[in-house]
Amino acid sequence: MAATTALRRYVALARPTFLYVMYAMILWAIPLGLLAAVRPAAARSMTEAITAYFTGLPEPLYALFGAAYLGYTAARQYGKARGTDH
Repeated sequence: MAATTALRRYVALARPTFLYVMYAMILWAIPLGLLAAVRPAAARSMTEAITAYFTGLPEPLYALFGAAYLGYTAARQYGKARGTDH
């Protein structure tokens, strides 16, 4: 029983945490844009570093994330339609 409660708590925290990470990445564009106005070379090098990081991630990792996210979404919708998930 305690393990189920802990798992539900983890899932309840994981979903919003993922969105917060996405929001942070989007909002990072604001200070980077301001930096580009003042020091274009520094902003360019930061952009190149971020691009290199994301390019360095293997393609199967993106596929795994996409499949897991879509699978979770489909399973969640199925559970809600059946009335087993709230």
